[in-house]
Amino acid sequence: MRSKQSAMKLVNQTGFDPMDAGSLEESWRQQPSTPAYCCDYDADTMRKALAAAIKGIAPKKRDQMPKLFAELGPKPSHQDVVAMNRKLNSVARKDVAL
Repeated sequence: MRSKQSAMKLVNQTGFDPMDAGSLEESWRQQPSTPAYCCDYDADTMRKALAAAIKGIAPKKRDQMPKLFAELGPKPSHQDVVAMNRKLNSVARKDVAL
């Protein structure tokens, strides 16, 4: 627990809002193609995104990624990638697009 507190303090000192995303067993909630992954949310929205993750869905969504990246073109910006991830993994939606 002390390690998490130290890490969160460092994150805060760099100007970001740290948050405890849970245990290693729950780390699947922030893997690629989950609502929390690469979406640049604030802490409150990130908590909702982590809670919205459904185990087993991310691998199915990941299969869509090559097509989605191709649609972005050869040099997508960070903002383009974040917008794509937010659209694919919208935390506002109750349904899950596959």
